[in-house]
Amino acid sequence: MKMNATIAGVGMTRFGKHLDQTLKGLAGEAIREALADAGIDSSAIEVAYMGNAAGGVVQGQEMISGQVALRELGIGKIPVINVENACATSSTAFNQACAM
Repeated sequence: MKMNATIAGVGMTRFGKHLDQTLKGLAGEAIREALADAGIDSSAIEVAYMGNAAGGVVQGQEMISGQVALRELGIGKIPVINVENACATSSTAFNQACAM
């Protein structure tokens, strides 16, 4: 069954070197902003697609970056699909969400 994906809100971190931040901290900042922009509570999220290229290598946390970032915000008990596809990571994650 194909469903429609909706981008209800957006969030991002400032461009730059964030040597004092962790991947989950940066992701958490963007996720909180996206939820605020959408005007929804995190309980409205039914599934999450996490696009992350090489962050796991840098942070020493492979394969579950989406789960780690969401857990930091108290978001759990939803399917989390982690995508890593080099320079096409974000577009691949978005494409997979749309194809759901």
